[in-house]
Amino acid sequence: MLWNLIEIAAQVGLLYLPLVLGIYLAMGVMSLPDLTLQGSFGVGGATAAVLTVDGQHPIVALAAAMVAGSIAGLITALLHLKLRINVLLASILVATAAYSMCLVIMDSGNVSLFGARTIYSWADDLDLDYQTTVIITGAVVGALLSLALLWFLRTDFGLSIVATGQNIQTARGLGIRTELRQAVGLALANALAALSGGLVVHNQGFMDVTIQNGIIVVGLAAMMVGISISRSNRVAPTVLALIVGVVLYRFAVAASLQIGLDPSLLQLITAALVVLVIAARSHGRSLLRSVSAAGRRERRVAQARFYEEDRVASFI
Repeated sequence: MLWNLIEIAAQVGLLYLPLVLGIYLAMGVMSLPDLTLQGSFGVGGATAAVLTVDGQHPIVALAAAMVAGSIAGLITALLHLKLRINVLLASILVATAAYSMCLVIMDSGNVSLFGARTIYSWADDLDLDYQTTVIITGAVVGALLSLALLWFLRTDFGLSIVATGQNIQTARGLGIRTELRQAVGLALANALAALSGGLVVHNQGFMDVTIQNGIIVVGLAAMMVGISISRSNRVAPTVLALIVGVVLYRFAVAASLQIGLDPSLLQLITAALVVLVIAARSHGRSLLRSVSAAGRRERRVAQARFYEEDRVASFI
Protein backbone atom coordinates (compact mmCIF):
# COMPACT_ATOMS: atom_id res chain seq x y z
CA MET A 1 0.00 0.00 0.00
CA LEU A 2 2.88 2.39 0.76
CA TRP A 3 4.33 2.04 -2.73
CA ASN A 4 0.90 2.61 -4.23
CA LEU A 5 0.56 5.86 -2.27
CA ILE A 6 4.02 6.96 -3.45
CA GLU A 7 3.05 6.29 -7.07
CA ILE A 8 -0.18 8.27 -6.69
CA ALA A 9 1.71 11.14 -5.03
CA ALA A 10 4.26 11.25 -7.84
CA GLN A 11 1.62 10.93 -10.56
CA VAL A 12 -0.51 13.81 -9.29
CA GLY A 13 2.14 15.90 -7.55
CA LEU A 14 4.48 16.29 -10.52
CA LEU A 15 1.61 17.69 -12.60
CA TYR A 16 1.19 20.49 -10.05
CA LEU A 17 4.91 21.27 -9.98
CA PRO A 18 4.69 23.98 -12.70
CA LEU A 19 2.00 25.71 -10.61
CA VAL A 20 4.22 25.57 -7.52
CA LEU A 21 7.16 26.96 -9.51
CA GLY A 22 4.90 29.77 -10.72
CA ILE A 23 3.81 30.57 -7.16
CA TYR A 24 7.44 30.54 -6.05
CA LEU A 25 8.44 32.91 -8.86
CA ALA A 26 5.62 35.38 -8.20
CA MET A 27 5.41 35.27 -4.41
CA GLY A 28 8.79 33.94 -3.34
CA VAL A 29 11.14 35.63 -5.79
CA MET A 30 9.20 38.76 -6.77
CA SER A 31 7.28 39.21 -3.48
CA LEU A 32 4.02 39.86 -5.36
CA PRO A 33 0.78 38.40 -3.92
CA ASP A 34 -0.51 37.28 -7.31
CA LEU A 35 -3.82 35.40 -7.20
CA THR A 36 -4.07 35.47 -10.99
CA LEU A 37 -2.27 32.12 -10.83
CA GLN A 38 -5.55 30.48 -9.83
CA GLY A 39 -7.38 31.91 -12.84
CA SER A 40 -4.48 31.10 -15.17
CA PHE A 41 -4.64 27.47 -14.04
CA GLY A 42 -8.24 27.30 -15.22
CA VAL A 43 -7.65 29.28 -18.41
CA GLY A 44 -4.73 27.03 -19.29
CA GLY A 45 -6.82 23.93 -18.69
CA ALA A 46 -9.69 25.27 -20.81
CA THR A 47 -7.40 26.30 -23.67
CA ALA A 48 -5.58 22.97 -23.68
CA ALA A 49 -8.86 21.03 -23.56
CA VAL A 50 -10.51 22.87 -26.45
CA LEU A 51 -7.46 22.66 -28.73
CA THR A 52 -6.89 19.00 -27.85
CA VAL A 53 -10.48 18.07 -28.71
CA ASP A 54 -10.12 20.12 -31.90
CA GLY A 55 -7.33 17.75 -32.96
CA GLN A 56 -4.32 19.96 -32.36
CA HIS A 57 -1.04 18.37 -31.30
CA PRO A 58 -0.86 18.10 -27.49
CA ILE A 59 2.34 20.13 -27.35
CA VAL A 60 0.69 22.88 -29.40
CA ALA A 61 -2.32 22.80 -27.07
CA LEU A 62 -0.14 23.11 -23.98
CA ALA A 63 1.96 25.87 -25.58
CA ALA A 64 -1.22 27.80 -26.36
CA ALA A 65 -2.32 27.28 -22.76
CA MET A 66 0.93 28.87 -21.57
CA VAL A 67 0.38 31.84 -23.88
CA ALA A 68 -3.15 32.29 -22.50
CA GLY A 69 -1.82 32.17 -18.95
CA SER A 70 0.94 34.67 -19.69
CA ILE A 71 -1.64 37.08 -21.13
CA ALA A 72 -3.61 36.85 -17.89
CA GLY A 73 -0.43 37.65 -15.96
CA LEU A 74 0.31 40.61 -18.25
CA ILE A 75 -3.19 41.98 -17.71
CA THR A 76 -2.61 41.88 -13.96
CA ALA A 77 0.73 43.63 -14.46
CA LEU A 78 -0.86 46.34 -16.60
CA LEU A 79 -3.63 46.96 -14.08
CA HIS A 80 -1.00 47.27 -11.36
CA LEU A 81 1.59 49.31 -13.23
CA LYS A 82 -0.53 51.53 -15.50
CA LEU A 83 -3.70 52.01 -13.46
CA ARG A 84 -1.77 51.83 -10.17
CA ILE A 85 -4.16 49.26 -8.72
CA ASN A 86 -2.85 47.25 -5.78
CA VAL A 87 -1.38 44.04 -7.20
CA LEU A 88 -3.48 41.86 -4.91
CA LEU A 89 -6.71 43.56 -5.98
CA ALA A 90 -5.65 43.49 -9.63
CA SER A 91 -4.97 39.76 -9.44
CA ILE A 92 -8.32 39.12 -7.74
CA LEU A 93 -10.11 40.99 -10.53
CA VAL A 94 -8.30 39.06 -13.26
CA ALA A 95 -8.81 35.72 -11.48
CA THR A 96 -12.54 36.49 -11.21
CA ALA A 97 -12.71 37.37 -14.89
CA ALA A 98 -10.78 34.20 -15.74
CA TYR A 99 -13.71 32.09 -14.54
CA SER A 100 -15.92 33.65 -17.21
CA MET A 101 -13.13 33.37 -19.77
CA CYS A 102 -13.02 29.62 -19.15
CA LEU A 103 -16.74 29.41 -19.95
CA VAL A 104 -16.23 31.49 -23.09
CA ILE A 105 -13.28 29.39 -24.27
CA MET A 106 -15.11 26.08 -23.70
CA ASP A 107 -18.56 27.40 -24.68
CA SER A 108 -19.87 25.22 -21.82
CA GLY A 109 -19.15 24.30 -18.22
CA ASN A 110 -17.06 21.25 -19.07
CA VAL A 111 -15.31 19.51 -21.96
CA SER A 112 -14.54 15.81 -22.31
CA LEU A 113 -11.25 14.68 -23.83
CA PHE A 114 -12.46 11.13 -24.42
CA GLY A 115 -10.75 9.67 -27.47
CA ALA A 116 -8.50 12.71 -27.99
CA ARG A 117 -4.73 12.46 -28.19
CA THR A 118 -3.12 13.94 -25.07
CA ILE A 119 0.44 14.64 -23.96
CA TYR A 120 0.48 11.16 -22.41
CA SER A 121 -0.46 9.35 -25.62
CA TRP A 122 3.19 8.98 -26.64
CA ALA A 123 3.34 5.66 -24.76
CA ASP A 124 0.30 4.09 -26.44
CA ASP A 125 2.51 1.82 -28.52
CA LEU A 126 4.88 1.02 -25.67
CA ASP A 127 4.54 -1.53 -22.92
CA LEU A 128 3.88 1.09 -20.23
CA ASP A 129 0.87 1.43 -18.00
CA TYR A 130 -0.86 4.81 -17.84
CA GLN A 131 0.33 5.68 -14.33
CA THR A 132 3.98 5.15 -15.27
CA THR A 133 3.49 7.21 -18.41
CA VAL A 134 2.11 10.15 -16.43
CA ILE A 135 4.93 9.94 -13.88
CA ILE A 136 7.61 9.89 -16.59
CA THR A 137 5.97 12.78 -18.46
CA GLY A 138 5.55 14.83 -15.30
CA ALA A 139 9.13 14.15 -14.23
CA VAL A 140 10.55 15.17 -17.62
CA VAL A 141 8.45 18.33 -17.83
CA GLY A 142 9.21 19.22 -14.20
CA ALA A 143 12.95 18.67 -14.66
CA LEU A 144 13.06 20.79 -17.82
CA LEU A 145 11.08 23.61 -16.20
CA SER A 146 13.20 23.52 -13.04
CA LEU A 147 16.43 23.68 -15.02
CA ALA A 148 15.03 26.45 -17.21
CA LEU A 149 13.98 28.47 -14.16
CA LEU A 150 17.38 28.00 -12.52
CA TRP A 151 19.12 29.12 -15.71
CA PHE A 152 16.81 32.10 -16.16
CA LEU A 153 17.24 33.37 -12.61
CA ARG A 154 21.03 33.27 -13.06
CA THR A 155 20.98 35.46 -16.16
CA ASP A 156 21.42 39.23 -15.84
CA PHE A 157 17.71 39.76 -16.46
CA GLY A 158 16.76 37.05 -13.96
CA LEU A 159 19.08 38.49 -11.32
CA SER A 160 17.43 41.87 -11.83
CA ILE A 161 14.04 40.22 -11.19
CA VAL A 162 15.41 38.76 -7.96
CA ALA A 163 16.77 42.18 -6.98
CA THR A 164 13.39 43.78 -7.72
CA GLY A 165 11.66 41.30 -5.46
CA GLN A 166 14.15 41.70 -2.62
CA ASN A 167 14.27 45.49 -2.54
CA ILE A 168 12.49 47.42 -5.26
CA GLN A 169 13.78 50.83 -4.09
CA THR A 170 17.39 49.69 -4.25
CA ALA A 171 16.78 48.06 -7.64
CA ARG A 172 15.39 51.32 -9.00
CA GLY A 173 18.35 53.15 -7.55
CA LEU A 174 20.64 50.86 -9.55
CA GLY A 175 18.83 51.81 -12.75
CA ILE A 176 16.75 48.63 -13.12
CA ARG A 177 13.40 49.07 -14.90
CA THR A 178 11.44 47.31 -12.21
CA GLU A 179 8.09 47.67 -14.02
CA LEU A 180 9.39 45.59 -16.93
CA ARG A 181 10.75 42.94 -14.53
CA GLN A 182 7.43 42.70 -12.73
CA ALA A 183 5.49 42.35 -15.99
CA VAL A 184 7.79 39.65 -17.34
CA GLY A 185 7.87 37.82 -14.02
CA LEU A 186 4.07 37.76 -13.71
CA ALA A 187 3.72 36.59 -17.31
CA LEU A 188 6.18 33.72 -16.75
CA ALA A 189 4.62 32.70 -13.44
CA ASN A 190 1.12 32.56 -14.92
CA ALA A 191 2.37 30.69 -17.98
CA LEU A 192 3.68 28.00 -15.62
CA ALA A 193 0.35 27.87 -13.79
CA ALA A 194 -1.51 27.52 -17.09
CA LEU A 195 0.78 24.69 -18.18
CA SER A 196 0.01 22.90 -14.92
CA GLY A 197 -3.71 23.29 -15.64
CA GLY A 198 -3.24 21.77 -19.08
CA LEU A 199 -1.28 18.81 -17.73
CA VAL A 200 -3.92 18.11 -15.08
CA VAL A 201 -6.74 18.31 -17.63
CA HIS A 202 -4.93 15.92 -19.98
CA ASN A 203 -4.44 13.54 -17.07
CA GLN A 204 -8.03 13.50 -15.80
CA GLY A 205 -9.54 13.39 -19.28
CA PHE A 206 -11.93 16.33 -18.92
CA MET A 207 -11.99 20.02 -18.12
CA ASP A 208 -14.48 21.47 -15.66
CA VAL A 209 -14.74 25.18 -14.96
CA THR A 210 -14.49 24.53 -11.21
CA ILE A 211 -11.00 23.02 -11.59
CA GLN A 212 -9.42 26.30 -10.51
CA ASN A 213 -11.36 26.69 -7.27
CA GLY A 214 -8.98 26.70 -4.30
CA ILE A 215 -6.02 25.63 -6.40
CA ILE A 216 -3.87 28.52 -5.13
CA VAL A 217 -4.10 27.13 -1.59
CA VAL A 218 -3.08 23.69 -2.83
CA GLY A 219 -0.05 25.18 -4.55
CA LEU A 220 0.85 27.25 -1.51
CA ALA A 221 0.62 24.20 0.74
CA ALA A 222 2.97 22.23 -1.49
CA MET A 223 5.37 25.18 -1.69
CA MET A 224 5.39 25.72 2.08
CA VAL A 225 6.06 22.02 2.70
CA GLY A 226 9.01 22.22 0.31
CA ILE A 227 10.39 25.46 1.74
CA SER A 228 10.17 24.04 5.25
CA ILE A 229 12.54 21.27 4.12
CA SER A 230 15.21 23.65 2.87
CA ARG A 231 15.92 26.82 4.81
CA SER A 232 18.46 27.94 2.23
CA ASN A 233 18.00 31.28 0.45
CA ARG A 234 19.72 29.94 -2.66
CA VAL A 235 17.51 29.25 -5.66
CA ALA A 236 18.80 25.77 -6.57
CA PRO A 237 18.20 24.11 -3.16
CA THR A 238 14.82 25.84 -2.93
CA VAL A 239 13.66 24.55 -6.34
CA LEU A 240 14.80 21.04 -5.42
CA ALA A 241 12.89 21.33 -2.14
CA LEU A 242 9.78 22.44 -4.04
CA ILE A 243 9.91 19.25 -6.11
CA VAL A 244 10.13 17.15 -2.96
CA GLY A 245 7.49 19.26 -1.23
CA VAL A 246 4.83 18.88 -3.92
CA VAL A 247 5.24 15.10 -3.89
CA LEU A 248 5.19 14.96 -0.08
CA TYR A 249 2.04 17.08 0.00
CA ARG A 250 0.23 14.84 -2.47
CA PHE A 251 1.43 11.81 -0.50
CA ALA A 252 -0.12 13.29 2.64
CA VAL A 253 -3.38 13.91 0.77
CA ALA A 254 -3.46 10.39 -0.67
CA ALA A 255 -2.68 8.87 2.72
CA SER A 256 -5.40 10.95 4.39
CA LEU A 257 -8.00 9.80 1.89
CA GLN A 258 -6.76 6.23 2.21
CA ILE A 259 -7.43 6.17 5.96
CA GLY A 260 -10.95 7.47 5.46
CA LEU A 261 -10.70 11.26 5.76
CA ASP A 262 -13.83 13.05 4.56
CA PRO A 263 -12.87 14.58 1.15
CA SER A 264 -15.02 17.63 1.94
CA LEU A 265 -12.52 18.55 4.70
CA LEU A 266 -9.52 18.47 2.37
CA GLN A 267 -9.47 22.20 1.56
CA LEU A 268 -9.86 23.08 5.25
CA ILE A 269 -6.97 20.84 6.22
CA THR A 270 -4.86 22.22 3.37
CA ALA A 271 -5.41 25.80 4.55
CA ALA A 272 -4.63 24.77 8.14
CA LEU A 273 -1.42 23.11 6.94
CA VAL A 274 -0.26 26.34 5.29
CA VAL A 275 -0.93 28.29 8.50
CA LEU A 276 0.91 25.73 10.63
CA VAL A 277 3.98 25.66 8.38
CA ILE A 278 4.17 29.46 8.23
CA ALA A 279 3.71 29.71 12.01
CA ALA A 280 6.40 27.09 12.63
CA ARG A 281 8.88 28.86 10.34
CA SER A 282 8.15 32.32 11.77
CA HIS A 283 7.62 31.57 15.45
CA GLY A 284 9.01 28.10 16.12
CA ARG A 285 12.28 29.18 17.69
CA SER A 286 10.76 32.08 19.63
CA LEU A 287 8.15 29.75 21.13
CA LEU A 288 10.89 27.42 22.33
CA ARG A 289 12.80 30.32 23.87
CA SER A 290 9.66 31.72 25.54
CA VAL A 291 9.87 29.11 28.30
CA SER A 292 12.31 31.47 30.02
CA ALA A 293 11.54 34.97 31.28
CA ALA A 294 14.13 36.49 28.93
CA GLY A 295 12.61 34.63 26.01
CA ARG A 296 9.13 35.90 26.84
CA ARG A 297 10.40 39.49 27.01
CA GLU A 298 12.13 39.05 23.67
CA ARG A 299 8.92 37.71 22.15
CA ARG A 300 6.88 40.65 23.51
CA VAL A 301 9.42 43.11 22.08
CA ALA A 302 9.31 41.41 18.68
CA GLN A 303 5.50 41.48 18.72
CA ALA A 304 5.43 45.18 19.62
CA ARG A 305 7.92 45.92 16.83
CA PHE A 306 5.68 44.08 14.37
CA TYR A 307 2.67 46.19 15.41
CA GLU A 308 4.70 49.38 14.98
CA GLU A 309 6.08 48.42 11.56
CA ASP A 310 2.96 46.76 10.18
CA ARG A 311 1.47 48.58 7.22
CA VAL A 312 -1.62 47.74 5.19
CA ALA A 313 -1.43 48.93 1.60
CA SER A 314 -4.50 50.70 0.27
CA PHE A 315 -6.50 48.84 -2.37
CA ILE A 316 -7.51 52.03 -4.15
